[in-house]
Amino acid sequence: MRHLALKFLRCSVRDGDTAKFWFDHWLPTGPLLSFVGQDDPLMMEIPMSSNIAEACTATGWRLPSHRVRHRRVAEVRDHLTAHPLPTQSQGPDVFSWEIPGIVSSDFSLGLTWEHLRPKHPKLLWTQSVWFKGCIPKHAFTFWVAHLDRLPVRQKLVTWGMDVPDTCVLCNRLSETRDHLFLECEYSKDIWAKLFAKLGASPLRVRTWAALVNWLQAARGNRLFTIKHIAAQAIIYLIWRERNSRMHVGNPQPHSVVFKQLDRCVRDIALARKDRKRFKTMLSIWFRFD
Repeated sequence: MRHLALKFLRCSVRDGDTAKFWFDHWLPTGPLLSFVGQDDPLMMEIPMSSNIAEACTATGWRLPSHRVRHRRVAEVRDHLTAHPLPTQSQGPDVFSWEIPGIVSSDFSLGLTWEHLRPKHPKLLWTQSVWFKGCIPKHAFTFWVAHLDRLPVRQKLVTWGMDVPDTCVLCNRLSETRDHLFLECEYSKDIWAKLFAKLGASPLRVRTWAALVNWLQAARGNRLFTIKHIAAQAIIYLIWRERNSRMHVGNPQPHSVVFKQLDRCVRDIALARKDRKRFKTMLSIWFRFD
């Protein structure tokens, strides 16, 4: 709060009895103590506790000597010379909160926070990662994949690791994110089964951007939840199968992974059947069996 006060609290000096000479923001320089530093008030011979009225006499401001050659103190002297003296006839000092474009007598935490926090354009792809009803471990894997941070073999090679860069699933082409999850024949068979399950025409989703576009095309309709649940589950299950082959062995055919997807979607739909967005999920899933 002290930082906010120094940054946004402004004072219009009238009688000078309330505003603090060193601590309040009443000159263009901002709070004088921040401007001149902790040691320089001694050069001006104005106590730290002084209000603005105590920093002047009946004839004028208590200005530092012209012999003082400190640049900041000299600047303060110039500002004071140009500033009118406080007078009782003008009434009490007036404090206000000033945020660019807004002046208010009351402090608004919300407006101040909106000003302080960095603003970034809204990222539409985040709606395909974090949505109501998402499965956290699936969403997390999908998010890391979207950022292209999963340690696929091609990335491991670029990091200097002595490993083959061939895809663990097909053992033919370079294992990039887009190949592993979308272009590999193993993965394409799983996606084809999903499209058929949803009654959609077969799609060739070759790139991650195309996958996100396919998901975002469902925004606002009843397919949104099931498409996102199923797509994130596929990414999670393919990644799990890939890691299992690398570290355990015992590879599973794509038909088994799709059965795992089928069971996953059913379990999610049954567990959340009372939620509005999940009520029609099972009927959609079984419609084209």
